Amino acid sequence: MNPPRAPWRASKIAFCAGLSAIVSLSLAVFAADLSPVSDFGPTEPGFGGATQVARVVQNGAGNRLSAVQTGQNGLMANQAGVANAAATAQAGNDNWTVLQQSGTANQYAGYQAGMLNRSIAVQNGSGNDATVTQIGSAMSSQVTQYGNNNEISILQNRNGSGLSVTQTGNGARAAVLMK
Repeated sequence: MNPPRAPWRASKIAFCAGLSAIVSLSLAVFAADLSPVSDFGPTEPGFGGATQVARVVQNGAGNRLSAVQTGQNGLMANQAGVANAAATAQAGNDNWTVLQQSGTANQYAGYQAGMLNRSIAVQNGSGNDATVTQIGSAMSSQVTQYGNNNEISILQNRNGSGLSVTQTGNGARAAVLMK
């Protein structure tokens, strides 16, 4: 029997939101298109000036999203189902977070600092948990979780690195550190 995970999840979400208040970076600007991966619609706009982009769609009941962005960054989130939660913070420029959650009680916490970083997460099922931290530049991660009670924790700070993790079934656990 697995121990309850709710207190641990709440602390990760609070940590992610608090960390964003500390970090403030100002870096170069670049544009990219995530729409083939995100499938949320038209091409994302390029950055220029003091542009912040956030597109959030929520359907169902009790879904929550907390996002903090400094610099020039983009967020696209689609939550459907019941009691899904996400917290994300981005500092720097031209970082993108793309999140799609469906099902029940999925959790996502993400933090990006630097420039040209991409974080894509898809969660479908119940009780899935993903934490993605990327600090540096030109990093990418894609997390896909199908099933129930899967967990992934990613920390990257190697510029130019990328990874993709797919968890299917029930109860998969993984931790990835790329330094």
